[in-house]
Amino acid sequence: MLGNDEGGDWLEVAPPGSPKNQCQKATETPLGVILKFQRAHEKSMDRIDFYLDIVPLPLVILLAGFVVVLFMGIPARYRIVVALTLVPIWLTIGRLPALGVLSQAAKVSSSMSYLLVGLAALLHPGPRRQLPGITWLYLVMAGIAFLYVLRVEDRTLAIVLRLQWLTLVFASLMLIRTVVSAQDMMRVVNGLAFGCFCAIGLPLSGLILFPGEAFLRGAGRFQPYGVNSNQIGMLFALAIPLLCFKGLTTRAVSLKPFIFAAVGIALGMALLTGSRQTLLAILMVSIPIIFYFSKRPILTIIAIGLGFSAVSYVIGMADQTAFDRFSDLETYRFEVWSAYIRDVFAVRPLFGLFGVSGEAAFKSSVIGVHPHSAYMNLMYMGGLSLFVPMMILLFISLKSAFKVWRQRYNLGLHPMLTSILAMLLVAMYVQGLFNQVVYWPTYTWSFIHVILAAFFITTAATLQEEDPAWVLPDLDHDPWEMEFDEEEEMTEEVASEAH
Repeated sequence: MLGNDEGGDWLEVAPPGSPKNQCQKATETPLGVILKFQRAHEKSMDRIDFYLDIVPLPLVILLAGFVVVLFMGIPARYRIVVALTLVPIWLTIGRLPALGVLSQAAKVSSSMSYLLVGLAALLHPGPRRQLPGITWLYLVMAGIAFLYVLRVEDRTLAIVLRLQWLTLVFASLMLIRTVVSAQDMMRVVNGLAFGCFCAIGLPLSGLILFPGEAFLRGAGRFQPYGVNSNQIGMLFALAIPLLCFKGLTTRAVSLKPFIFAAVGIALGMALLTGSRQTLLAILMVSIPIIFYFSKRPILTIIAIGLGFSAVSYVIGMADQTAFDRFSDLETYRFEVWSAYIRDVFAVRPLFGLFGVSGEAAFKSSVIGVHPHSAYMNLMYMGGLSLFVPMMILLFISLKSAFKVWRQRYNLGLHPMLTSILAMLLVAMYVQGLFNQVVYWPTYTWSFIHVILAAFFITTAATLQEEDPAWVLPDLDHDPWEMEFDEEEEMTEEVASEAH
């Protein structure tokens, strides 16, 4: 029995009489058999032990030390932006197995990219914001999570991933401590946006250089360099809103065509993946962007023209597409979830894999496939003892995001950016229903999730203690001068909320 352990489509063939046999009909076709062997090959490549055989651990440590020395040579005020730019690029390389040793090295050293962010934040000059006590629960649970996987069969891989999640959480919290003004948050957004801009060039190069190999044969789904369609789709779902915001707000008019073209290219590749969860995330984060566009018709026409041209160019390079998947809502996840609730959670409801031998860290031997849900995966790994604390953090972060969004015009941060970031956090949690990427540490998606959650929790807590104007002050803004369009937009929205 096979499984894509990182959130891809379920393509396994169940043996007769197994609990998941009722869910197998989609794989009884010849295509299902072909995909079975393809997933088997990909799974054999996706093991930390295998990577460490090629890239020895002492060499990894030596190279990591060399990278830190080079990194320390960067002026302190630029380190955060440089480190954040590297994260999407390096993690995307780690998702592309056809890149060979480079991809393997990136996957092994993904923790290093988070550590660079954490190190840059720790050494960054300037004041620090005090984090609310509840945000440290992320770090506490990241440490406790090691206990759940000490006796699993794939312990080495599980421990490495827990270590990656720990470094991800540490870097996110240290980063948010440096955010005391609107300019500090813009530094974070700029670094991630530029990193996503560069990272989308990797799948684009696969489409341009190897168009025949960039699609799953017989299915027409975009899989550049062998990456799973759902996995690479998360990069596009991040790049589109961040780049849209930069395209709309940058003062460098000459850069706008390139940024909007990049948005169109990312959207085109997102459509080619045929990933419904990716499209759902893009649609959700597009709501505040569409509202902003609706009040600027000239800019809207220019952006649509550039974006449509880029989308048409990308889609025109595909011989076969999987657009029909967007109208097909059939899924086997409900059957998988039912099997987990019935045969796994009912047996181990409190502590999951704690003290359990003979089980894999990411999928039950009884079901034979991973849960295809971030929240189901939390229950499988740690039971209610892990699930409940993480759900508390989820609801607090959403409640905090709403509080901050309500005060968006009183903060120094651009109101549209606040709306985009809040909606992005909501989209991440919705997407977590169908995929476990939001808590999987080898994705920029999960990294930004913790950054946003910590940011909104911290900002909402500060709003209860200080005047909103001083929570995230715009240090470059003259309070006596406000652009007419921003004042008009604020007046219109306040009026609509009153109604």
